Amino acid sequence: MAACSSGSVSDDSASKDKLSADRSEVEAYEQNDTTLSGEQNGKDFVNKLDNQALGEALRDGGHVVYLRHAKTVKDWGDQVSPALDLSDCNTQRRLSTEGKADAKQIGEGIKAAGIPVGDVISSDYCRAYNTADLAFGTYTKNSNLNFLPCVECTPEDYKEYAARVSPLLSAKPEAGKNTFLVGHDDPFQGVTMPVVPENGIYPAPMGVAYVAKPLGDGKFELIAKILPDQWESLAQN
Repeated sequence: MAACSSGSVSDDSASKDKLSADRSEVEAYEQNDTTLSGEQNGKDFVNKLDNQALGEALRDGGHVVYLRHAKTVKDWGDQVSPALDLSDCNTQRRLSTEGKADAKQIGEGIKAAGIPVGDVISSDYCRAYNTADLAFGTYTKNSNLNFLPCVECTPEDYKEYAARVSPLLSAKPEAGKNTFLVGHDDPFQGVTMPVVPENGIYPAPMGVAYVAKPLGDGKFELIAKILPDQWESLAQN
């Protein structure tokens, strides 16, 4: 499998230099060695397929796509807020106008690329299922995609994320379809720690997607990274 060339969906003009806090897209309140290292791993990630091959692979189905929710009005740790009520969007971070536009763009790009959509599974947080609704018009909720009540997550927290999310990332979709998981940053970093040493991938920016090949039994292979405005580039020429 070929690595992507310049201009492909994996090209984010990232440097191999260590990511500094002032250049990070991780909010200051959650910046630490683990999240910054995970963000750098994401910037260093190279797609295993070029655009044409990736588009063809997704059109054939059989993949699980983990999509971090689109941009929010303000980034803050609502998962540790005493006022958090998952049934009340007013107690949570909400999608911004730009985030809503990004979610629609993702859905339009997937449709334009002819990528078949199977199950769409979201966390219980409003920003996740609103992203799913705007992009796909359908979703079911699964609390295994939710946050744990931590901002400074411990190694045990990340292991718990892996235990919760790996069954979803490793489950093979309906034949000819792709499963889309719409979730958050920390759960994805936790589930990728066993496959991207040593701190997994912190998915940045909001709206980024990672394509996985499910292998069953909690195992998966990461294939590609796709930004919100890059889906349409997978359309057939």
